[in-house]
Amino acid sequence: MNPESILDFKKYVEKEIRPAAAELEDLDDSRRKHLQKLVYTNLVNRFDAMVDIAILDNATEESLIKRATKNMDGNVTEAALVELLLQGTNLQDALVAKLCGALRYTLLKERHSKKLSALFEAIQSDVQVWNHPRVNVSTGRISVKIKPQNRTTPYSICGYADWLYSRRNALVHGTGSSTFLKNDITQLKKLFKCTPAKRIIIKLAAIKTAAAFYDDVSEMLLAEVT
Repeated sequence: MNPESILDFKKYVEKEIRPAAAELEDLDDSRRKHLQKLVYTNLVNRFDAMVDIAILDNATEESLIKRATKNMDGNVTEAALVELLLQGTNLQDALVAKLCGALRYTLLKERHSKKLSALFEAIQSDVQVWNHPRVNVSTGRISVKIKPQNRTTPYSICGYADWLYSRRNALVHGTGSSTFLKNDITQLKKLFKCTPAKRIIIKLAAIKTAAAFYDDVSEMLLAEVT
């Protein structure tokens, strides 16, 4: 496993997000409202980018190879084969590049939660992340099991990540109203049996909770390294 992107993300949270949250605490609510949204959006974007990079960095993991080669059923011409073999010592790099290219046009275009699930499958295949309730949605911390208190927020790891990203979508792609996008509502209902609250409010606590959740997810992924 290549953990570089995950380690970089953890450093980003410690050096950028947590200090920013501390600075926001010194501002009153009216002055930090817009800044909170920017910090939250940057945090979620950075985590999503980390997932993408980690998938590509670990493209040679068995489950990712299967995903990348799933639709590779075309015939290889003699010219293409000769060109590939002539690369000699760079053959491994060429094959990895081929896998990464396939993943970019397939897996990396899927929903945020599905990408995260695929990353866990590649690195920690024995971890239940899709439907098992494990996230304390009040703190963002992940435990072995937790009892859901409502159906407005998913309690599974991938579900909660999807919910956080859906809130980001509302801020980035919304028309000015703080509400979930229609497709995100549909997907949250379909995938995680969750009906999110209509109104989205991003407060300082939302940043801290998301950071805590992402930190725990990162530690779970890194557990394979140690």
